[in-house]
Amino acid sequence: MNENIILVDCDGVLCDWEYAFRHWMLLEKKLDPVKPDEYNVGAQFGITRAEGKKLVREFNDSAAIAFLPPLRDAVYYMKRLNMLHGYKFHCITSLSTNKYAQKLRIQNLELLFGDNIFDDYIILGCGDDKDDALEPYRDSECWWIEDKPKNAELGQSLGLNSILVGHDHNANYNGDIPRYNKWKEIYKHITGEM
Repeated sequence: MNENIILVDCDGVLCDWEYAFRHWMLLEKKLDPVKPDEYNVGAQFGITRAEGKKLVREFNDSAAIAFLPPLRDAVYYMKRLNMLHGYKFHCITSLSTNKYAQKLRIQNLELLFGDNIFDDYIILGCGDDKDDALEPYRDSECWWIEDKPKNAELGQSLGLNSILVGHDHNANYNGDIPRYNKWKEIYKHITGEM
């Protein structure tokens, strides 16, 4: 396995899905969050869990998925990892099985980060587990950057070097995977630079 590969989730790691989804919910569904810090979309918007899942799928299949803003300082530090240290990225994301939504996801990422930073895109269905997608990287010690503790721990159990991107939904994580709020901190952790 190439040691200069970094595996990355997309939503909550590269792109600010939550911000875009909230704006879409306001514009398209006229709904404001009633519990903004809640991770579960149903609870966040005061609707049922099933309605929340349906709306997430609808959003992920919409043209809005092509316009997600970058998360915090991700663009700057990913480009530094690529240009100064030779890292390439494999994006492993749960989005949709809709081929047009998948193309829009890639278009959005290439617009934000450039078209030469990613070597591979593995796009799974909405909410799909990442076990099979991570399996080919088993024991590679690749970096795996994720915002969902369950997926970060999965990567660690497969012999990856997991890093959590900090959010309100994982603020209470107390495991042994390092958690950073900014890509600047992730960059320093990976490169050892101070």
